[in-house]
Amino acid sequence: MNKNIFSRFGWGSILFIFFSTILSWLLIHLMAIFGIFIVFAYPIWWLITPSGVPSIISNEAPDGSIGPYRMVRRAEGLSPTTFKSAILNALILLLITIFSAGFVYIESKILFKLGFPPTPKTVSFIIPPKGQYRLDEIFLIKIEISGIKVPINAVQADLGFDPQKLQIIDISTIDSFANIFIQKEINNEVGYTRLTGGLPSPGFFADHGIFGTIFFQGKTPGIVKVEFLPSSMVLANDSKGTNVLKDLASISYLILPERISEEEENLQKNISIQSSVLGEKTENTQMIFYEEEGVLGSAVGQEVQTEENLGALKFFLGGLEWINRIILLFWSKIFSLFKGFASFLL
Repeated sequence: MNKNIFSRFGWGSILFIFFSTILSWLLIHLMAIFGIFIVFAYPIWWLITPSGVPSIISNEAPDGSIGPYRMVRRAEGLSPTTFKSAILNALILLLITIFSAGFVYIESKILFKLGFPPTPKTVSFIIPPKGQYRLDEIFLIKIEISGIKVPINAVQADLGFDPQKLQIIDISTIDSFANIFIQKEINNEVGYTRLTGGLPSPGFFADHGIFGTIFFQGKTPGIVKVEFLPSSMVLANDSKGTNVLKDLASISYLILPERISEEEENLQKNISIQSSVLGEKTENTQMIFYEEEGVLGSAVGQEVQTEENLGALKFFLGGLEWINRIILLFWSKIFSLFKGFASFLL
């Protein structure tokens, strides 16, 4: 089929269409930013050199007769014969300029839907400083988020640990900035946990916030590493769901060979049945949709997202967005200038 197209139109025609499209795109963007200057300069050029200004529309025929206004062909080489005709040609250029600016605006909206400009990645998970704990001692790690520069509305916190040295007792959502939770997974066999939740628009916006609290218990002595996994996400409330997570935190803890006393162990057991501490009971404002029996952590290796290598395309689209942003900023300044001038006159 492609061969038939090439044989019918020829490579010359296809290349002509390709380069014509590129030149048209360039012309539209050039008119969008420089067209307004051409509009105001056109009548001035006509006053200085009446015969040197090309005409877009004219009521003059090649034989010199006057008739209705029509589009001028390039081969005719006509120029406006009157100042009125020069103004009409300037208005045609103004319409072309407005159309070009509108095209750039629509193009910028499409690029925005595609994720350009990308929301900057500024968010980090905070893990408490290094510590040491005894065997069977329960200690907590708060899932705290910092570096929030734009509102966020969804978080997926995935953590990995050595199941030979640690186990998770529970995850609490008390004092969380989120009020909707859809996943709470704990898998002490593979050393994995996930907490997923968020909140409706306008989202959460503060310097930092607590998303949840994980209760660990030491099992065997040694150094154990707790780390956020690459499948973790913090999504911005930017209508694109941009992952603004900048980096993944990790920390190592020392589990001492000393075991906690029987009195301390009984105290921990009493604490563990208090739902206000271990998160079995949440605030009335929170909505819980997960089922704790459905542990999916064993499939964590399949859930790590990998980004496709689209560097050249992203570079091109990013440059296009930058050009459009300059053009739209220019028009914003023009409108502000006209608005201020109109307010001055009124």
